[in-house]
Amino acid sequence: MTVDKLKDYLSFCERLAISAGEILIKEKSTFKVTSQKDRQDIATSADLTSEKFIVSSIVKSYPSHNIYSEEIGKMDKSSDFEWVIDPLDGTKEFVRDVPLFNCSIALTYKKEPIVSAIFRPIQNELYSAAKNIGSFFNGKKISVSNVSNLKDSFVYCYLPSYYRHPGGYDKAWKKLGRLGKKVYRLRSLADENTAICWLAKGGCEAYLNISNPPSIYDVLPGILIAKNAGAVVFGAQGEELTTDMFGAILIANNADIRDAIIDIVSG
Repeated sequence: MTVDKLKDYLSFCERLAISAGEILIKEKSTFKVTSQKDRQDIATSADLTSEKFIVSSIVKSYPSHNIYSEEIGKMDKSSDFEWVIDPLDGTKEFVRDVPLFNCSIALTYKKEPIVSAIFRPIQNELYSAAKNIGSFFNGKKISVSNVSNLKDSFVYCYLPSYYRHPGGYDKAWKKLGRLGKKVYRLRSLADENTAICWLAKGGCEAYLNISNPPSIYDVLPGILIAKNAGAVVFGAQGEELTTDMFGAILIANNADIRDAIIDIVSG
């Protein structure tokens, strides 16, 4: 694939994420909760309005491409290209007026992400990436930090959920407790893509989720941004991630930090 074609996809992806994010802002004063997926998961009219706009825009511009979206599932057209969409990442925070939500979009080719964009509309922050071109924050190229010692590292994590994984709840807290004793700061953030983007621009040295394993689709946009900025991305046991996985993740600014964290949390 040519660089010019990748740039075209990236520009489209960025514009789409920004426009969808602007829709979310307009929806904030009028949205309604439309479904209760389970005790800890909901959908709103804002999710659906944003999704409808994104899907229709993709179908208009790239009618032969597959689409996988948070709410509607998969539109399979037997294409090597697939758009992965979360029209409102952080619905629960959106409903509570907590400014930790975004619109995230990625395009994969033969299951490999090639462009992505994450727009945080409250903050007017756009993170984006194109394979072999680079990662960007509001149009400026970004890269991971050069910190190589765990004792100097900021690490973000997703806190254990008893509701989601009661069997591993206590064990996960023990692992995080061990990690917290070794790092400069251990912080929590449920907005995974945002934490991963902070890592990509040097704001922290690692992000891990060992207790509430996401689908790879949930973090795919952020993963491309982090990798293009120089990060290493693995499962929390050190295994390679694929788009077919559903499991724990570890993203670090370099292999030294990754290996040090794996030594602590893999037991």
